Amino acid sequence: MQSFRFVHAADLHIDSPFKGLLKYEARVAQRLKEATFEAYSNLIDLCISEGADFLVVAGDVYDGADRSVRAQMRFRDGLARLEENGIPSLVTHGNHDPLDGWVSRLRMPESTHVFGSEPEWKTVTARGDAIAQVQGVSYPTREVHENLALRFTPPSQDLFSIGLLHCNVGGIAEHDDYAPCTVEDLSAVGIDYWALGHVHTRQTLKDSNPVIAYPGNLQGRHPNERGERGALVVDVDQAGRVTSRFEALDVVRWETLTVHIDGLPDLDALLDMAHSRIQQERTNAGGRDLVCRIELTGRGPLQTDLSAENAVEDLAEELRSGYISATPFVWVERISNRTSPEVDIATLAGRDDFVGAVMKRGLVALEQDDTADGLRESLSTVLSQRRFAGVLEMPDDPQMAAILDAARWELAELFERGD
Repeated sequence: MQSFRFVHAADLHIDSPFKGLLKYEARVAQRLKEATFEAYSNLIDLCISEGADFLVVAGDVYDGADRSVRAQMRFRDGLARLEENGIPSLVTHGNHDPLDGWVSRLRMPESTHVFGSEPEWKTVTARGDAIAQVQGVSYPTREVHENLALRFTPPSQDLFSIGLLHCNVGGIAEHDDYAPCTVEDLSAVGIDYWALGHVHTRQTLKDSNPVIAYPGNLQGRHPNERGERGALVVDVDQAGRVTSRFEALDVVRWETLTVHIDGLPDLDALLDMAHSRIQQERTNAGGRDLVCRIELTGRGPLQTDLSAENAVEDLAEELRSGYISATPFVWVERISNRTSPEVDIATLAGRDDFVGAVMKRGLVALEQDDTADGLRESLSTVLSQRRFAGVLEMPDDPQMAAILDAARWELAELFERGD
């Protein structure tokens, strides 16, 4: 068997609308609007520079069934660049771009194969020889609740085999449960490498016999899609052994930064700390533009300053003004104030009155199991209600301790303010 290299990508979401663009400064909004196109162009460049023998795309090429003409033309043109470099491409469609969505009459490159609604095998050749066989299936419509993995067939040739599937393995909660299946379902087919799509966070579910991997999406599209995004470069040696590495392809990086106010004497010190965190993330982003949320946490006298009207938004504007004209830019999308006032619980607990008695009880509660047991008994009545079924679960011991500690601090703050 020949050794070969392929690139595994998924969830391109070309021409994603990036909801809420109007709240961004014009330069930032335009950059976000173009980000998925540029990330896709980076994918094509990667395939060429790495000398890939072929590209597989595991669904959600476009962001919606009513895909724009511009998105379709850019996708086609990228695949045509691959064809010019002798690199074929194999594509499936997922829940965002099902086969029954609107499609322009565009001529796709001859070296591109788009899988239909029934699983089929396609042989890939390189340097005049067959090197791999790929089986894939596209979503006929947006919502597919069938276990499509059960419809895949074992490989019939003595070639390395790849399964191309847009699915939710193991019921990952952050994503719609489309084409649900399990690692065991995939492993039973006899395919060597499962090139999956749908889950936007990169993860390898199984690293051998077979390899089962999600590359994640190419470009983060909102604050919950933090960190680097890109595709997998996969090498298969003559013995069929697989090694892969991740390559970041995103052009705008999303991050959430935490800044603690503990020990900070004034707002200038807080701004200095925020600038330091931003600079650290700019370095980590490797020359990419950065959109970040900042979470202010901790306890201290600054909590009073931050509680003033418009204080947090004024701080955000101050930070934005220092970076928006820079290249690459930084956009502070939001600052969240989760700080608390500085409270001396020990002093409160030492008082010889009702407040002191409550604070002492709070300290004892953290050390006694019967308090947690009583809280669990009370919670069980709430959690047994149908509306909370599958949404809330009984806290474990560490979570229960954290709840009790948080309640103690909240009480202390209320007493400190006289509330």
